[in-house]
Amino acid sequence: MTGPRIALAGNPNVGKTSLFNALTGARHKVGNYAGVTVDIRSGQVQTASGLVTLQDLPGTYSLTPISEDEAVAYRCLTGSDTPPPAGVLLVVDAANLARNLYLVMQLTELGLPVCIALNMMDVAREAGLAIDPQKLGQELGVRVIPTIARTGDGVPEIIDALANSASWVAPADERRRRLLASGETTSTAVDELAGPARARWLQAAHAAGTTQLLNCKSDEREALRAVDRGTAEANAAHWIERRYREVDAVLDAIGYHNTTQAAVAPAMGRSERIDRILTHRIWGLLIFVGVMALLFQSIFAWAGPLMDGIEAIMGIVADATRTWLGPGVLTDLITEGVIGGVGNVIVFVPQIALLFLFLGLLEDTGYLARAAFLIDRIMARVGLHGRAFVPLLSGYACSIPAIMGTRTISSYRDRLVTMLMIPYMSCSARLPVYLLIIAALFPAEQRVGPLTVGGLMLLAMYALSTISALLIGAVFKRTILKSPTPPLVLELPPYRIPRLRNTFLHVYDRTGDFIRGAGTVILAMTVVLWALLSFPKPAADAPESQSPISVSIGGQVGQAMEPVMAPMGQDGQMAIAILGSFAAREVFVSTLGLVHGIEGADEEDAPLRELMADAKHPDGSPKHTPLSGLAVMVFFVYACQCMSTLAVLKRETQTWRWPIFAFVSMTGLAYVLAVAVYQVGRMLGYT
Repeated sequence: MTGPRIALAGNPNVGKTSLFNALTGARHKVGNYAGVTVDIRSGQVQTASGLVTLQDLPGTYSLTPISEDEAVAYRCLTGSDTPPPAGVLLVVDAANLARNLYLVMQLTELGLPVCIALNMMDVAREAGLAIDPQKLGQELGVRVIPTIARTGDGVPEIIDALANSASWVAPADERRRRLLASGETTSTAVDELAGPARARWLQAAHAAGTTQLLNCKSDEREALRAVDRGTAEANAAHWIERRYREVDAVLDAIGYHNTTQAAVAPAMGRSERIDRILTHRIWGLLIFVGVMALLFQSIFAWAGPLMDGIEAIMGIVADATRTWLGPGVLTDLITEGVIGGVGNVIVFVPQIALLFLFLGLLEDTGYLARAAFLIDRIMARVGLHGRAFVPLLSGYACSIPAIMGTRTISSYRDRLVTMLMIPYMSCSARLPVYLLIIAALFPAEQRVGPLTVGGLMLLAMYALSTISALLIGAVFKRTILKSPTPPLVLELPPYRIPRLRNTFLHVYDRTGDFIRGAGTVILAMTVVLWALLSFPKPAADAPESQSPISVSIGGQVGQAMEPVMAPMGQDGQMAIAILGSFAAREVFVSTLGLVHGIEGADEEDAPLRELMADAKHPDGSPKHTPLSGLAVMVFFVYACQCMSTLAVLKRETQTWRWPIFAFVSMTGLAYVLAVAVYQVGRMLGYT
């Protein structure tokens, strides 16, 4: 028995997920910008009266949905898909009360029992806003609990309220009667089919052209066809006006309009002063590039000792395994396939953890929202939606949740454009590829001013991926997915001091995901590739100069692909690594580790980056050069080397058409550009 089901609702960026995590002990991502939650998350809250199921809904400004995430919240609250919740824990931003109370009025119309968590009381106080929660509760007719979800203030009171959720009441009946009586319905048929409250939302959605989001029944759709769109729009505007009149009445009753924001509002005033520089169209972009350059430079500088330690541990483990097991196929499998293959991926954990740490700190402070605003200006010029940058930004971590995050975009065409752009963003799975090639082929000691060449190269790959994603989106918006440019909409939160505990938990979870990937998909693929690269074995009378891989199944596949790979400066072994990386991009690294291990290099326990740097062709020329390495990195910037990304694209678009299009177009573009980089570089005299 899980007890009552309570919906956790509210506007975007009001601290819903922070409160959900505090109540349930979950570790869901909390972002200092709107649009983080895009689906319903459930958790259990232990109260004095038993367990309560809490459902964290996507943030929504209104119950008239214009995007898929808002439709999820609407359907849950109205019981369109499942029975409605027993009550609603509504999170309201105390610093933006006027805007947040509109949703309270719509919940009043639904008649659901409500308890309000008046969150961000610290931000309201710093902004000079004096709000009396008890007076607000008396005016609305529901319990109002002041909270600061980020610090846990008010959480015990919320748990106590959840224990007594059966006593929650709907907002004042008199106000509900006034709201439902406002305006005239345009269709008796719709009213009779759906009831007065749902009829209002159906007609409002009809006016907005979003009825497909409401799961309309066939008879409801038929009745709506008879409703004049102009009349529906006029009525919808009248209902919105009446709701805001009720909001103003509440604010007047609690004296909100009589409070004066402090002459120097510490929170918002400080944010505005900082934003004059950080969101400046010139200085802001320069600062953003500088911040990213320092981030990537730090990844190289700080992670080096940890990486060396991991490599040393892997070498000791491999040596001990050989000594313990002795020569044989099983020993080769464990040392070359498992320890060597997975170890060559695990070695990049420190750099990946640092990337998540720095991005998490920048996000928690509110800076990434400003970065989104800066890039958003560019996106608006090329015809992209302002809200699209949030899932694009998430693409730096992983394409899968980023593609799901496009549900916050109202236009289907804009959402599809954004989904097709996300695979171009350099996700964390590409990072080991970049790091390996940069460390192996570009001099570590070479600097450009205070920055190393490695840090600048890594910055260049991320910049190339971001610019390419924007250009691809602009092309799609003007060709195959042409549509009007929507208005620029992006909410900038106040700057905040990061909560280190949450940041480190996020780093721990995301790094754990990477390690689990190395222990599952990457391990499985590494073992399969080891078998393909190890069998059949060379004949007993084969010359010593013959490579063990050359006669294997995998080696023969690689040799067959060499004519295709040669124009981009790669051999058959690199072809095998690229093929294996389709399962997971990190497999590229483990495959190269297998190749060098099976070939029996003299320094078989040396770091992979050193083995790559020292690898030679039979004529003594280097197998890998800075130019060929750059071509591979460019290939991975553009290639859709991830079957999981294609699977989630299929799920979100409900067709194989777009995943196939993404794979073919991205792979073709990646190959053409990699060949161009290598051939043009050779013409210019580079190696």
